[in-house]
Amino acid sequence: METIDSRKQDNNGLPPDQISPKEVVNRFIVFKNQVVRSWKLIAIFMVLGGVIGFIIDLNQDTRPTYTAYITFNLGGGSSTGAMGDLGGLASMFGLGGGAPEANIFTGENFLYYVVSRPIITRSLLKEVDTLGIANDTVHKDLMINYYIQHGGIRDDEWEEDDTLRNFRFVRGKDPKTFTRIENKALDGVFNRIKGETSIAQLDRKSSFLTLRTGQHAEHLAKVWVETLLETVQEDYTQKQNKKTNEMLKLMDRRLDSLRVVLGRNDASLARYIDQNQQIVVAEGQLQQTKLTRNSSFLQQMYYSTVQSVDNLKLSLIKEAPLFTIVEPVALPLFKESHQPFAMKTGLVLGLMLGLIAIFLKVTYQSIMQS
Repeated sequence: METIDSRKQDNNGLPPDQISPKEVVNRFIVFKNQVVRSWKLIAIFMVLGGVIGFIIDLNQDTRPTYTAYITFNLGGGSSTGAMGDLGGLASMFGLGGGAPEANIFTGENFLYYVVSRPIITRSLLKEVDTLGIANDTVHKDLMINYYIQHGGIRDDEWEEDDTLRNFRFVRGKDPKTFTRIENKALDGVFNRIKGETSIAQLDRKSSFLTLRTGQHAEHLAKVWVETLLETVQEDYTQKQNKKTNEMLKLMDRRLDSLRVVLGRNDASLARYIDQNQQIVVAEGQLQQTKLTRNSSFLQQMYYSTVQSVDNLKLSLIKEAPLFTIVEPVALPLFKESHQPFAMKTGLVLGLMLGLIAIFLKVTYQSIMQS
């Protein structure tokens, strides 16, 4: 038994599945010596890692990114009462069954609507102040020209296209009449700025929405989110009040027509009375009665139309959606700097790979010797 137990122990009196501290120190010394002898191999790995990292740093965008966001709440404008409000609120959270809501201003539809092409295009073609409140003067320019100048698209996507790099949009031109180069420039800006803009629900337990963007220029980021939200509010209001506006235009035209007809009838009645003050013939009295009756009828219609116009104008105010800005854009914006770090990372990775290679070499030699 003693002979068998002695075979299960090494020279240091330890079981074969354990390593003594002396063995650990010896192995560390061997590894250290091998590292010293193989310093050229480590240097090669570090140089390769540093060169690769340096190339990556050259192609990396080091411009800072300014993040602007604006938090708002969309409310009001509901003509369906409390149940409609509750239904819209439930759909925002994905509650309720049945088919998806067809209204583009409800739930997920509204999130797609805000960053849709018509809204972004309309926002890009609006005039904005490109100098900001810090300047005493005001310089107006199209939002798309301001973005082309400071958004970085000329140095990235249009770096090799001199035509687009020097292109500017003309104010007041209808997008339907854009030329090929104008449509190409608009498509490029739209695809880039849509990827830089996002809207999301602030929290599942609230109805607040956050519109966010990241730009290389601080004032550009602020102006863009404010302009986009303003455009959304304008377009939203127009679409929500479209039927009421059409009815209002119809009633305005009817009111103008009644005003003209009533004026002509009153003038005819006044002339007839002046010309026939001593009339005694029944036929003449019948004509006067007819003109008087027409005047009374037209006055009733006129007053009724005036009241309808007033009611429609009140309906426009009542149905108009209410955009409440909960948290406006606050300067200075959050700045994210992009410092080059790939070269440093490459040196560290090269050092680690070199040490791993030496460790594998030492292990292989140890296995072959034993």
